[in-house]
Amino acid sequence: MDYQTFLMFDLLGCFLWSVGVTILGYFLGAIIPNIDTYLLPIILVIIVLSLIPAIITHRKSKDL
Repeated sequence: MDYQTFLMFDLLGCFLWSVGVTILGYFLGAIIPNIDTYLLPIILVIIVLSLIPAIITHRKSKDL
């Protein structure tokens, strides 16, 4: 893929991601009252779940 095609897809993806997240946040804030009280636990669960594969890989590499 040449650079110009990559750049166009990258810019389109960035635009769609930023607009999509903003619109999703707006509608979730309107639908779910006090959503801010739920966000921190959800974010912490996502962080912990995303760290599990790295921890497992690190432990396996120490065993070898």
